[in-house]
Amino acid sequence: MAKNKYSSTVLLPKTDFPMRAGLTQKEPKMLEFWQKMDLYKAILKKNEAGKHFVLHDGPPYANGKIHIGHALDKTIKDIILKSRALMGYYTPYIPGWDCHGLPIEQALMKELQIDKKHITDVPAFRKKAREFAAKFIDLQRQGFKRLGVQAEWDNPYLTMDKRYEGITIGVFLDLIEKGYVYKGQKTITWCSHCETALADAETEYHDVSSSSIYLRFKLVNPSEEVFGALDFSKPVSLGVWTTTPWTIPSNMAAAVNKEEDYAVLQDNKTGEYYVVADKLAEEFLQNTQLDAKKVTAVRGENLVGLKYYHPLTQKQNPVIWTDFVTMDAGVGVVHIAPGHGEDDFRAGKQWGLETFCPVDEKGCYTKDAGVFEGMHVFKANALMVKKLDELGALIKEQEIVHSYPHCWRCHNPIIFRATEQWFMSIDKDGLREKLMQNLDNVKFYPAGGDERMRSMIGLRPDWCLSRQRFWGSPVTILYCKECGKAQINHELFNFIKERAMNEGSDFWFTDPVEKLVPQGYSCSCGCKDFRKETDILDVWLDSGVSWAAVVKDRGLSFPADVYSEGSDQHRGWFQSSYIPSFTLEGTAPFKTILTHGMVLAQDGRQMHKSLGNSVDPEDVINKYGADILRLWVAFSDYQGDVRISEEILGGPIDTYRKLRNTIRYALGNLSDFEPAKHAVVPAEMAEMDRYMLGRLDKLIAEVRAAYGDFNFRRAMRAITDFCILDLSSFLLDASKDRLYTLGASSSARRSAQTALAEIVRTLLQLTAPVLCFTCEEAWQELLKIPAGAGLPASIFLSDMPQHASLTADNALEEKWNKIRQIREDVQKALEETRQKGIIGSSLEAKVVFKTNDAKTKAFLQENASLWSEIFIVSCVEITDGSMPLEVAVEHAEGQKCARCWQWKKEVGAEGRAHSDLCDRCVEVLQREGLSVAEEVSVA
Repeated sequence: MAKNKYSSTVLLPKTDFPMRAGLTQKEPKMLEFWQKMDLYKAILKKNEAGKHFVLHDGPPYANGKIHIGHALDKTIKDIILKSRALMGYYTPYIPGWDCHGLPIEQALMKELQIDKKHITDVPAFRKKAREFAAKFIDLQRQGFKRLGVQAEWDNPYLTMDKRYEGITIGVFLDLIEKGYVYKGQKTITWCSHCETALADAETEYHDVSSSSIYLRFKLVNPSEEVFGALDFSKPVSLGVWTTTPWTIPSNMAAAVNKEEDYAVLQDNKTGEYYVVADKLAEEFLQNTQLDAKKVTAVRGENLVGLKYYHPLTQKQNPVIWTDFVTMDAGVGVVHIAPGHGEDDFRAGKQWGLETFCPVDEKGCYTKDAGVFEGMHVFKANALMVKKLDELGALIKEQEIVHSYPHCWRCHNPIIFRATEQWFMSIDKDGLREKLMQNLDNVKFYPAGGDERMRSMIGLRPDWCLSRQRFWGSPVTILYCKECGKAQINHELFNFIKERAMNEGSDFWFTDPVEKLVPQGYSCSCGCKDFRKETDILDVWLDSGVSWAAVVKDRGLSFPADVYSEGSDQHRGWFQSSYIPSFTLEGTAPFKTILTHGMVLAQDGRQMHKSLGNSVDPEDVINKYGADILRLWVAFSDYQGDVRISEEILGGPIDTYRKLRNTIRYALGNLSDFEPAKHAVVPAEMAEMDRYMLGRLDKLIAEVRAAYGDFNFRRAMRAITDFCILDLSSFLLDASKDRLYTLGASSSARRSAQTALAEIVRTLLQLTAPVLCFTCEEAWQELLKIPAGAGLPASIFLSDMPQHASLTADNALEEKWNKIRQIREDVQKALEETRQKGIIGSSLEAKVVFKTNDAKTKAFLQENASLWSEIFIVSCVEITDGSMPLEVAVEHAEGQKCARCWQWKKEVGAEGRAHSDLCDRCVEVLQREGLSVAEEVSVA
């Protein structure tokens, strides 16, 4: 075929920025580029005089490679920080890891093929645990870096670092000195599999099938004074219902609601009586299938003080009342075991009941449980029911499915068990109420987080701070061997704090007791002989003191501007940070709490390897690149649960291609543009270009505001709409003719390039927080051409503009919005004409406007010089018609210009220079002094 001899005279786009992204190959090289320039520190230096913005990183657990939830979390944080840094904020970001705790301990024991009782050399075990955690920290750090996250990777915070452990111990001891931490017996959640106490935040709920039983609690001396005229030769029993038969040995009372009426039901066969809540009597009869009728009723308060026989021991226990006996389930009579329930424990304290708990740390009955000794409580249920039946206490057994708490580490069902632990009081000096009131000073995104956290604080029990494990910060308390008293002493605490700050916590496990006290120290009883506490601190306190060990200790502004984690941390890290901070500092450690949801499979189910529906971020990155994952995050409504799958990723992939190609085309049209020489002053710019800069100004305002509200979805939608609708489909399309054919020196072309240079530079800056790799790649291409003169070495060392060089002109915008509406009508007519085969390319078309409206006609004529360029057609005619506006399309007259491809009447006329060109193209060749190559044949 023949090569067009005018090709060299047309200024087609030219760029080294490729259409194919190749992110999987380019992104690692970009990471090397950033590392070589130490980009993180360079950003801080650039903004060192700016306003400080501290996003404090919640520490992920160091026990495996990163998962898709990690990718969501870290990308959200990175977008926030990159956007703030580009806006000029000083944004130190110190990543951290939660290093202590049960998962590492269990994984290590599995690797060593031992269990808890075989750990005799605690310091040696702790050394191995430290090495185990360090291995996963390095693995996760590489995963986070690969996502493009900029941070102080060389100096993160680790909860197992010596100084961090020292500060953790210091906070714990300070809380004791202030009177907020105490040692006492309480009924707490206990994992018999992990053999440790659990915090409220360490439980999760799953449905289980359990044996539920209805029992007789036979009253000792039912009287006519309480029940009226009954046949007291027949037994009178309280009807009791429970889903935990294994707790019956610990029964100490039966509770009623004193404000409710209780029905007395008589069995029509045996004559015995049952006392149950009147509102639940019918349900009781249905479930037990008893043939009984109501014979009288008694007020709940009149039952209080009666005695009944314990169904196993025949010990006489009292009937009490509590405020937690409700009428929504059961029988209105609750079996109270203070050793196995939080509400029961409180009731026991109120009524002076014994806290009896014949269950050991493995969940097995002790000798105090008699015939059940040595059995695990869950396995004993069947035997318990059998025994109760043999003793005549069982009315009915049935299986039910109900929600039951499980350990969130090992996922086994837990028990409630009364033990001695270290607790933080949530009610001392009105702390609970103060905590809830102070939340008014915290911003929540989404807003519902406020009420969620407030209600959780309102309902939470005292915080159990001690754990019966080895890998963690120790509970640094000594007990007098003579009087048993815990040593709460300012001088002693300061001595321990100083050692912990300098040495970490291992000294507690290696040194003899004599080295743990100041010289000459003695108990108030005079004894100088002490024993160590062997428990460790709850890891939630470890991570919860990071405001002190990181934000304050490293000199960052306190409180931090933002804490951002998954919404499950309302009951976890947010609370474990808030409570000690407010208690010791009088303020929350955060000004804002931002939460994201969980990542689910496409069908909305949770991800599990066993279901084959999990998505590994490493797989996504290796297939598509980290920028695709980052764009998925940005387009997600992440403040709720988000979904991911190959199909869902198709949307971000398609959007990415459109954005990339728009940037590529824009860069291609700037290859010969030197701002210092070619930039056109605003007053002399083409109207279309001024209009587009006004649109850009509005985009800047919208995107900056969206980033400010952590609304990346709104930011990216605005950017995408601008790129596709304003830039690609309008400005770049409508400007092709002047960019390609008017010649390098054309003021119209230089006007387009002036606008385009600012637009592409600004678009990259607006998009960089999300598409960090791609925008840096494009920035580097910009630096290679004259249009990038004077720009910094990295896009992240530039400043996102607050405004475009021209602000929006309302009159101009109104005019051009009208022009664009007309353009849409024309494009529709062009397509219809193309479908009929009348034209092929739009340049073959002549557009005819017909109107009977004077204003419309005037508007069309005023802008007559614009229409051909904007519609990309050869000719436009304006004439009278019978409608306000009718658009007709016909084939243009004349012949096709060999250079600009417009159809003109003068093309082909004899006696003209370059007779195959239109007059305009001839003028361009002469003005620009362009030589024409000979037409050659190309295979």
